[in-house]
Amino acid sequence: MGEPAHALDDDEPRPDVARVCPVICGPTAVGKTALIAALAREHPLEVISLDSRQVYRGLRIGTAQPTPEELAICPHHLVDFLPPEETYDAARYRRDFCRVHAEITARGGVPVLVGGAGLYLTAIREGFVDLGQPARPLAEVRAELDRLDDGEIRRRLHAGDPAAWARIHANDRYRSQRALEIGEVAGRPLSELSAAQAPDPALGLDFRVFVLERPVSELDVRIGARTRAMLQGGWIEETRELLRTHAADCPGLASIGYREIVAHLGAELAPAQLEAAIVRVTRQYAKRQRTWFRKVEAAGRGNPEDPGLARAITAMLRAKPC
Repeated sequence: MGEPAHALDDDEPRPDVARVCPVICGPTAVGKTALIAALAREHPLEVISLDSRQVYRGLRIGTAQPTPEELAICPHHLVDFLPPEETYDAARYRRDFCRVHAEITARGGVPVLVGGAGLYLTAIREGFVDLGQPARPLAEVRAELDRLDDGEIRRRLHAGDPAAWARIHANDRYRSQRALEIGEVAGRPLSELSAAQAPDPALGLDFRVFVLERPVSELDVRIGARTRAMLQGGWIEETRELLRTHAADCPGLASIGYREIVAHLGAELAPAQLEAAIVRVTRQYAKRQRTWFRKVEAAGRGNPEDPGLARAITAMLRAKPC
């Protein structure tokens, strides 16, 4: 079988006046929920979740789905709707995003994308095409290109895909490398693949991305405190209840933390080790998220408690995005 579909660069023309879609993203436990709650008290926002785990029904505590109090502040979409047995991927998320975004804007709402799933963000910004049987494994290609400096990345892109080289800004390492990765995996230049893809309903949106950041030491402390609060708030009982009606190896229960609790309930992980195990894998996940978001082109970055960042987001919202 071929590797999953991969995000492609957006070659479609945009309208003269782009529709703005605000995005508030960052690693787990950084403070996205508190910031969006504060913004929603001042603006009629509707949150579209950018999360690959909150989609699952019944995983309320462990995926930090919005509480009733948070839902009372503003509506949330693409959360708590999918049976844990079903798989969910970035291509399906993109379709769901397009549908929900259109519904919100049709009734005059203000959609804001909020979450930490970097791949899903790439999917809705850049589109997908099926690469078929890979010419080379993506992991191998990425590891090779990661070792190259920016100049060599640009030289390789110019040699292998002049059209992509001309389209992508010389200082945009991320998109230049992505173009090379996709071309190497597919065995065909990105520009050739892009020309073959069908028009996409998400094109025309101007994604204004704000990346929330904290010092690693501070984020680690927050992850530890949140994990402890989740366990004390009934996470183990939630998992036990899910296991009554769902297989332990179903996609939903493969989520971070649930895997460790399933092992604990099966006597494979001692009670004294459970919290530390969840904290460890969550911090590892947060590290991967930080790496991903460092490469994302952003309108702003900063601590969610920084008044300057909040002012920048508020100024954008007052411009009446649609």
